[in-house]
Amino acid sequence: MKKLILSTISLLILVTSCSKDASTTNTPTPNPVSSSFTWTENSGSTNTADSAFWTTGTWGTGIRAYKGGMVNFFEINWATQDNISVGTKVLDPANFAFTFLKGSTTYTTTTSQNLSITANGSNKIDGNFNLTVAGGTITNISGTFTGLLKK
Repeated sequence: MKKLILSTISLLILVTSCSKDASTTNTPTPNPVSSSFTWTENSGSTNTADSAFWTTGTWGTGIRAYKGGMVNFFEINWATQDNISVGTKVLDPANFAFTFLKGSTTYTTTTSQNLSITANGSNKIDGNFNLTVAGGTITNISGTFTGLLKK
């Protein structure tokens, strides 16, 4: 009986020492993605999107950015699929190239203006824009984006 108790205790010690503690498991931590989309309205304070990415299709290439769901939403488009080369991209209002929804107000450009891609690599883009817009009380929107991933 004494031998059975010692064997049971030894087995419990072995099982306990081999089991993983949840606080010490080696779960890989995902690499944080450092991307951002910020903008200012009429040279005011800087706003930061909750989510932003670039996308492409037969219609061309573009950026989507959201803050507060659709409360602040950007749709920016330029010509040619997968067009993320460094350089100037023309935003043509005839092709609905720029739309900013702020609440129930829609802002657009009325003349062709430019967006700059300043860096790209690994399906990420960096750049900026400074646009004159119409549609409400905002007349100028400038923005910067870094590390936007393709979605």
